[in-house]
Amino acid sequence: MSALIWYLAAFGAYTICIILATGQSFAWNESRSSFYLGKRQMSWFRTTATFCATWMSPLSLVGYSIWLYHDGYRAFFASVNGWMLGLLFFPFIVERLRVKRVLSMPEWLEKNYGDARVRKLVALTMVFLYTLYLVIQFRAFGVVVSYMLEIPAGFTATSLIYLFVLYTTFGGYASVVRSDVINMLLILAGITAGAYFIMPAGFTVKAAGDALLMKNARLAAAGVSSRELFSLFAIMFSWGLGVAGNPQYTVRLLACRTRKDAFKVTCLSPFIVGWIYICITFFVLVCHSCYPLIGNMEETMTFAKLNQYLPNAASTLMLIAVIAAAVSTANSQLLLAACSLCYDLFPLKSAEGDETDPMKEDKFLLVNRLAITAIASVALALCRAGLPDFLMLGRISWTLVAICYFYPLFWPRIIVKGMLFYVLCVALLLQFMFVFIAGISPEYSMPVVLAAEAAIFKLHKFFWADDDIFYIFPGSGADE
Repeated sequence: MSALIWYLAAFGAYTICIILATGQSFAWNESRSSFYLGKRQMSWFRTTATFCATWMSPLSLVGYSIWLYHDGYRAFFASVNGWMLGLLFFPFIVERLRVKRVLSMPEWLEKNYGDARVRKLVALTMVFLYTLYLVIQFRAFGVVVSYMLEIPAGFTATSLIYLFVLYTTFGGYASVVRSDVINMLLILAGITAGAYFIMPAGFTVKAAGDALLMKNARLAAAGVSSRELFSLFAIMFSWGLGVAGNPQYTVRLLACRTRKDAFKVTCLSPFIVGWIYICITFFVLVCHSCYPLIGNMEETMTFAKLNQYLPNAASTLMLIAVIAAAVSTANSQLLLAACSLCYDLFPLKSAEGDETDPMKEDKFLLVNRLAITAIASVALALCRAGLPDFLMLGRISWTLVAICYFYPLFWPRIIVKGMLFYVLCVALLLQFMFVFIAGISPEYSMPVVLAAEAAIFKLHKFFWADDDIFYIFPGSGADE
């Protein structure tokens, strides 16, 4: 049976499974609580599945794989170490996150630090970075579908994800979680199959060990300069802090049924994510060591070409795993971006109207679905705008997340509540200037910006004992 028939059958089966699974999530009586967080009634199993499926984006699978393919364990040191470091932070913030009954992380900031302007500022930043990050998912989906179905690469192939994410996201968080359970199982199966079947002479423990140790590998580690080592540490640090504070993951802890379930998610997820990274690392190292090298081309296409060394069934599972990763990450980001736009940026407008109006929630959720469509349309258009590669878009996004959430989540004692809005304004402005005007790498500028935030807070506490001095400004929350 030809590879094309395998690919067509698998893509059709995946489409049908997603439609059947998520179609049951469209409820007649919806509220914003059910739409954004599934009424906070998600079990630890479903939450673990959606947490890990959302974690494994095309950047984690494709971007990391191609970096590893070219640079060996330098990529593992900077990216995987950073991501796993970020996972270790989550158990320490579960209680702090769940103290407040909120529907979004920008709202959590407002309730904890008493400033509605902080909520709006961070929400605006989230809309920007999630729209940017959606481009990665759309691009990866389009290239893989083009390769599998032998249709022209470009708008036609990429736009197919538009239909997937709109359908799965319109049902709200419950729909996203249902699709993510399927996506997580497919990612696990696909990556594991790829690692098992990639060995030319069949899988053996000895051959696997030689591959992981890079024995006889053509990219055997050369010396690492001090400058390169600094760059790798900077990437690891920025990516670790970026994922640790990312609302994409923290809202899943908010949606858990109980605090105990949330802790279970944070304890189980590192094992699942770690297994996937081990398998994808093994797959790429074997491809580089044992098969002809593939020349320079677009990242996702290079990854797709690596699958030619697998049997048809395993190759199909690997490519479907990339599609599942793209869909699971995209629908989550769309829901969060719509929440930030409709619920956080305009919280008063979303609450307008007669309290007795039975259609009030339906109207609000309709606006959310229109926002989802608009944001997805913008991301789809940006796919043709010549934006940077996967790794650069990820670096920009994660550093912005770290700047917004690191101190509120992990070092709240340093914060002067009345100053948080002004400090974040300065920090975000500095980061944008460093990255987009000065051309400095995001991971280099982020530590400087975080240090500037801490310095401002410390200086204020040193010179003014009254932490509420800045509440005299209008709208800062002093009279709320």
